[in-house]
Amino acid sequence: MSNDSFSNILTENFSSYVDCPVQRPHTTQNRFVRTSLYLVAMVFSLFGNAIIICIVRKNRRMRNLTHYLIVNMAVADLLITVLHMPYRLQIQLTNSPAVVVGGLMGKLICKLVGYSQDVSITSSVFTLMGISVDRFMAVVFPLKRGTLNYKARYVVAPIWIMSMVICSPLLYVNKMKEYEGAFFCYEEWFPLVESKTAGRYYTALQFALCYIVPLIVAAVLYSCIAFKAWNRHVPGQRHLPRVRFFSVARKKLLRMLIVIVCLFAACWLPYHVVFLLQFFNEKYLYCFIPEPIMFYCLFAGHANSAINPCIYFAIHKEYRKGFSQLMLPVCCLRVSTTISSCLRRRKNSSN
Repeated sequence: MSNDSFSNILTENFSSYVDCPVQRPHTTQNRFVRTSLYLVAMVFSLFGNAIIICIVRKNRRMRNLTHYLIVNMAVADLLITVLHMPYRLQIQLTNSPAVVVGGLMGKLICKLVGYSQDVSITSSVFTLMGISVDRFMAVVFPLKRGTLNYKARYVVAPIWIMSMVICSPLLYVNKMKEYEGAFFCYEEWFPLVESKTAGRYYTALQFALCYIVPLIVAAVLYSCIAFKAWNRHVPGQRHLPRVRFFSVARKKLLRMLIVIVCLFAACWLPYHVVFLLQFFNEKYLYCFIPEPIMFYCLFAGHANSAINPCIYFAIHKEYRKGFSQLMLPVCCLRVSTTISSCLRRRKNSSN
């Protein structure tokens, strides 16, 4: 899926759709609100996901496949934050969807911005599915999971490879063209295949493979895990403190993961629906999705990158503890710096 399909401007069919509603220009207030939303999302995502990666790296007890896959999601969220959110922010600041530069650099931006975003989204949803499989093995078949003895890289690497392969057509179809003195990105499958039909098939296939199927797998597996976890009874040991501790910890981790999956599904569903409408409805194909709807649907997906770290900190005790440990030296340094500056001021005033 191309992020900003301007084929409806650049195709010859556009002129026949005279009944398209006129898009109203952004007001200063709207631009300020949207710019502020993206700035807040970028700050929270950059800070939160970087902290998540540091916590798992420093905490030995969290060096297992589940938390490494959470780190993989944090990396995917950072890629969206670094590579795509600035592009959306630029659109709000300039009040134009045009690419700032033309030539080779503009073509690279058109191809890589949309491609990197869809690769990150696909990697995230495959990672969520991978976490659900790992948790299913840990809870339902703990002995078999122990005998597998796989390492995180054997799971993470295939996730990124599959994501890059599935999204690779975007490197061909995302193109740049000059229109009335400005450069726009658009999606064009011709001359390889017929544009409208290919766009529909690819959008439907991507929606199925990169959204529906992984989330259904995760939902089924988490349902099995929840049933097993909340109905498990260990004869003669269920009242032992250690057994109760690990049972409660597993249930909290399960709740956190289920919340993460539900939020991902809710945040990215509007994004997929928008492109399904655009390719399967003639009106939206040539007359645009209304711009406010397009903005907030895409922002909802981007906001997921900032929400995820907040969920980790809110639900999981180890992440809160790790956050405190990372922030404590910074706070101590600031306090000591403040005290030192105050002492110096008193000394200078007494002299």
